Amino acid sequence: MIMKDFLKQEIKLNDRVILTAPSYRHLVLAKVIAFTPTKVRVEYNNTWNYPKEGKKSEYLSEPNFLVVVKGNDYES
Repeated sequence: MIMKDFLKQEIKLNDRVILTAPSYRHLVLAKVIAFTPTKVRVEYNNTWNYPKEGKKSEYLSEPNFLVVVKGNDYES
């Protein structure tokens, strides 16, 4: 099954995506690490709860809540 983001772009493994931080109202840059039959698992660096070092966190998102970022100049 093909997953599509908010802009109807195909989502692929290792894509960089933007999403709203879980339980917050700011945006986060994340990396797609897996798929379930209906959702996308992403990994992002949580720097708002762990400001000194950050902490890698995972989130399971609806695909249409994501936006794929084009280009290679982004780190999450």
